[in-house]
Amino acid sequence: MRVQCHTWQSASRLAAEYVEIVRAFGSNNEMRDWAEGYVHGHAGRLQWDVDFLVSNYSFSSCLNVGGAPFLFEYLISKSRPELRLTSLDLDPLRFPAASRILGTEVVQMDIERTNTAAITSLGQFQCVVFCEIFEHLRIDLLRTVNSLAQLIAPEGILYLTMPNGLGLSAWLTKFINGRTGPDPVSEWRKLTQIGHMGHVREYSLCELQGVLEECGLRVERYFFRRQSSFRGTIRSRIRDTAQAVAMKVIPSLGDEIGVVARRRAR
Repeated sequence: MRVQCHTWQSASRLAAEYVEIVRAFGSNNEMRDWAEGYVHGHAGRLQWDVDFLVSNYSFSSCLNVGGAPFLFEYLISKSRPELRLTSLDLDPLRFPAASRILGTEVVQMDIERTNTAAITSLGQFQCVVFCEIFEHLRIDLLRTVNSLAQLIAPEGILYLTMPNGLGLSAWLTKFINGRTGPDPVSEWRKLTQIGHMGHVREYSLCELQGVLEECGLRVERYFFRRQSSFRGTIRSRIRDTAQAVAMKVIPSLGDEIGVVARRRAR
C-alpha cells in the first residue's frame, strides 16, 4: 500500500455559510463563539472527510461521535440525504436547536463513561466516525475503543482521524515551545470553559494501531494529512510548497493521521 500525505484547503465560503446556521442553534455567547471559531478553522478538513467517505465507501447508516458543532452532519446529509445519521454529543443543550434545524438525531452520551446497555441500545452502524476525538480521551482508552468496536456493524468501518504526535508541527512544538504536546493548562481548562476536554495526548500511528488491535480492530487503510499553509502571499506559497514537497518524500511528517479500520474476524 502506497502511503500518501494529502492536503486540505481552508473553506471560507462553507464556513461563512454554516456560521449563519450555527447562530440559529440557540447557544449562549460563549458556545456560539467557540462553534464559530471551530467552523472557520476546520470547515475544509470536515469537507475533506465527507468527500473521502462518500467517494470511497458505501454505507446506509452512520454514527458520528462528538458531533458539536455538527458541521459533519450538515455536510454528509447534503451528500447522502437518505443516510440514517446519528450524532453523539456530551451535552446537546449547548446547541438546543441543532437537532431540529439539521434534522439529525442527536443523542446525549459520554462515550468514555457510558455502560454496555447504553451502547447496545444505539444499535450498530455501517460507518462510525471518530474524528479528532482520540486525543481528547482521558479516562480509560481501551474501554472506550472497545465500546466503539461494539457500534460497528460486522461489514462496517471505523473512520478515525487525529493529530500526528510525530508530525512536523509536533516536532516544532517540542523544539520551539519546549513541550511534549499541547499546553496542559489551556487544554484542561476547556472542561469548564466549553464543556469538553482539550487534547490530553497526541499519539503516533504505531500507538494508535496498537490500541485498535487490542480492541479487536484491524487497520485496513491509513494516510497522513496536512492543512495548506498558503494564505495568498508569495512567502506563504513558498512555505506551503516546501511543506508539500517534504511530506511527499516523508508522508509521516503530515500533521494529521487518518485510518479506516474494521472489526477483526473472530
